[in-house]
Amino acid sequence: MSTPRDRRERTQIDFYPEELDCPACQHALKERYHKQRWIIRLAQHVKVVSHFLECGNAACTRQAVIYRPQQEDALALRGYSFGLDVVARRGELRYRHNWSIIKIREQLQTESKLMISLTEVAWLCEVFLALVTAVVHQDEELIKPLRPLNGIVLAIDGGQPEKSHATLYLWRDVRSGRV
Repeated sequence: MSTPRDRRERTQIDFYPEELDCPACQHALKERYHKQRWIIRLAQHVKVVSHFLECGNAACTRQAVIYRPQQEDALALRGYSFGLDVVARRGELRYRHNWSIIKIREQLQTESKLMISLTEVAWLCEVFLALVTAVVHQDEELIKPLRPLNGIVLAIDGGQPEKSHATLYLWRDVRSGRV
């Protein structure tokens, strides 16, 4: 972006883990550290502060365990600055109304005053497709070998067979090698 985002109208949300007492020794958990993150939603910018807690009891068997809040994942995917509401709106405009990326960008800028580039709109399309595919195809045979990997790393490549034909996208998990 050539100009910084306007964050004067913002909301701050603090997230804490569900566990506030250590499950092993029942001592109150203390804050180990916190991290701040900006999430751009349709209505506003949100400053999310996630507090990570640990047991302060030196004799506890779970002293080294860090408890992290899960609520942040409901607002936005890790590594993305746009919220899931923006991803869903972008997907709706593209796949329900069949709008172009340029028209979607103009609509997002008009209705939500989002400063978003064409590249970001295109990336949000990929995110939307990945989320929809994950929900629709909850195939246990596909998911079972991925569980021990603690996540996936996607490599995406696209090829357009002929002019004016749809692009064929290939997704490959780098860790497992599955296409």
